[in-house]
Amino acid sequence: MLSVTTIGAFMAGLDTRIVVVGLDAVAKALHADIEQALWFTQAYMLGSTLMLLLVGRLADLYGRVKLYVAGFLVFTIGSLLAGTSTSPEMLISTRFLQGLGGGILGTVSAAIVTDAAAGGPLAFALSINALAFRMGSLLGLTLGGLIIGLLDWRYIFWINVPVGLLASWWGLKALRETYRPVEAKKMDWPGFLAFTAFMVSILLALTFEAYGLSYRRIVNILLSSSLVSLVVFGLWELRSRHPLLDLRLFRVWGFTGGVIAQFLNAIAFGSVMLLFTLYFEVGKGVSAAGTGLLILPYELSFLVFSLLSGKLSDKYGYVYFSIAGLLIGSAALFILSGLTLSTPYHVFALGSALLGAGNGLFISPNNSAIMSSVPEHRRGIASALRNVLFNLGLTLSLNISVLLLSSRLSYSLITKLLISAELDQATLDSGRRSLALAIGETFRILGIVNLSAAIFSFSRVKSSIR
Repeated sequence: MLSVTTIGAFMAGLDTRIVVVGLDAVAKALHADIEQALWFTQAYMLGSTLMLLLVGRLADLYGRVKLYVAGFLVFTIGSLLAGTSTSPEMLISTRFLQGLGGGILGTVSAAIVTDAAAGGPLAFALSINALAFRMGSLLGLTLGGLIIGLLDWRYIFWINVPVGLLASWWGLKALRETYRPVEAKKMDWPGFLAFTAFMVSILLALTFEAYGLSYRRIVNILLSSSLVSLVVFGLWELRSRHPLLDLRLFRVWGFTGGVIAQFLNAIAFGSVMLLFTLYFEVGKGVSAAGTGLLILPYELSFLVFSLLSGKLSDKYGYVYFSIAGLLIGSAALFILSGLTLSTPYHVFALGSALLGAGNGLFISPNNSAIMSSVPEHRRGIASALRNVLFNLGLTLSLNISVLLLSSRLSYSLITKLLISAELDQATLDSGRRSLALAIGETFRILGIVNLSAAIFSFSRVKSSIR
């Protein structure tokens, strides 16, 4: 079972980091501006978020395995098409398709692992998946730079195709359905449509908000639409006999406190890799391959502490490790808030390693606390909601970061720095210094957000079930 779910996690990690490190190369090749380049990330996030509740509900009603294998196939097809893109618009649409597959993998894998390991080493099992994701991330950072340097940016997507085909075959061969549905197979389509309207509106609003004041009217319309859709969704779910989302889950504080803490943590670290990439590649002029190597302290630290926390938290309790991770991660973000172009590398390495340790300590135990707090026939939808809030946090993180960066630099200057446009030396030096300072200020704000997540982890100490 773990052999299949870890392949999915590995693929997701590999693809995410390859794209981040190669962002400037892809933008140059397709002649994309900063807004379109952001959509290379946002389209994946939108695709992976829209279908999550539907996927989670289907997993609870019909089972996990076939749905999981379908996610592999969709992700693989999206990767193949992304590599054939000839314009920013085509890449954005194919990244959306990739996101659909990735969303299925992320949601159903947690339910599969929890079904198999409930009552046993759950955090350790989930940490193996987290470890696989980071192994993919680790390889993606260096492999992305090598592929772009030796081959072509298209291969950063095509590398997923043989792995995806192998994983699809292995999933059908190795996975066995252990979950037996207990509910009537009734789908809440009105609830799904209302929730989809909410998610599309809020994600688009957050994206356009990052583009500046010229989109203010669109943002206000989208925010109003998202609020109305959310109210309609909530009222409908309370009345539905077969709700898409059982709102009674929120009565369980182990679940509610966990997903809120995860949401805030996602805001805090969601844009970290992008900020690292901008700092080295745009601010300091380091190559993609060099950037991948310089970011290794974060990834290596996450690998070690994720596995450690998964093993120990099964024995000593999930919540305490979650709290420790948030406190260490917050301290790391405050260290990184002092970054300038002249900051010695060992300071960055220390801050990034501590951030990796903090996130490694937090993620697996927190996920375990969430998933073990709900009944078996609600694990699919619980995992889906967890991923929805996680993705929403990642999107919000990116928008917060872009807004903070644009407070010091104009969008046009950021775009010129990103695509290495012709600039006089004085403007280039000034822009790079301003970018580095803005990145430091962004880390400070993200540190405050991460620290606030610890409040919700502290609040779960008495209700912790382990």
